[in-house]
Amino acid sequence: MKRRDILRAAALVLFAFLALSSQAAERFGEGLLWRIEGKGAAPSHVLGTIHLADSRVTKLPPAVEREFKDSRSLTIEAGLDPGNLVAVVNRMVYSDGRSLPAVAGEDLYKRAVALTEGLGLPEPLARQFKPWALALMLSSPQQDPSSVLDYMLARMAQEQGKTVLELESLDEQASLFDEMTEADQVALLRHAVTNYGRLQKDTARLTDVYLKRDLSAMWRISEESSSTSADAKRVNEVFAQRLIFDRNTRMVERMQPTLGQGRAFIAIGALHLYGDRGVLALLERKGYRVTRVY
Repeated sequence: MKRRDILRAAALVLFAFLALSSQAAERFGEGLLWRIEGKGAAPSHVLGTIHLADSRVTKLPPAVEREFKDSRSLTIEAGLDPGNLVAVVNRMVYSDGRSLPAVAGEDLYKRAVALTEGLGLPEPLARQFKPWALALMLSSPQQDPSSVLDYMLARMAQEQGKTVLELESLDEQASLFDEMTEADQVALLRHAVTNYGRLQKDTARLTDVYLKRDLSAMWRISEESSSTSADAKRVNEVFAQRLIFDRNTRMVERMQPTLGQGRAFIAIGALHLYGDRGVLALLERKGYRVTRVY
């Protein structure tokens, strides 16, 4: 596998966050585009995205396109620049002499490799990967990361002369997995291998309800994907806090300067919008008025 393919794999493994969620109250259960007003600034907008390159997703509805064009800046979760990806690659693989079969066990390793070889990752390279990295590769649709909705918006923003900002770095996102205990990483890999056959079906279901702007249904589908074993449920509870709720708080804090300038357009994963602990609820608690646009 060439270096650019490894970098592409690093990007792919970071698009599996939607499969790791937990229960939340029925707040902000419907709608993808929201107007954020208050604190003396011109209104801004928050768009819930899904990290897919599906043309049905990347075709912007008129209401979204209108507000995007009128914005002065775009903020996304994290960018795909090569420097960021190199840092992620360093986290994905072992550098201390360990190997995946030694950590995960030969049986699980062979089952995983049988799947990753079909994705273009040869066995000699797969054995260098940490369990979380291989798990996310198996949990993410095979697509060009640069063509997903978030990065399509980034290209459009650049073409329109807008400032493009990031709320996180890819290394920060990868660290959420890399800092898992070894047992939890192996549990995550086992879940990904066992449920690999459901990937296309679950992605199709998530896409369908996303297009209907049904955030509540997206949460339910995500919960179903993690309810097959005690290990999966335990890991899901850990990551619901770290991947969703903790990041919601961090993203809201980091978007404050941009909201203060007004006419910001912020695009983040749709599941970050949902519930009493979602980004929209947190913005309300900070004194903003939040109104559904689409």
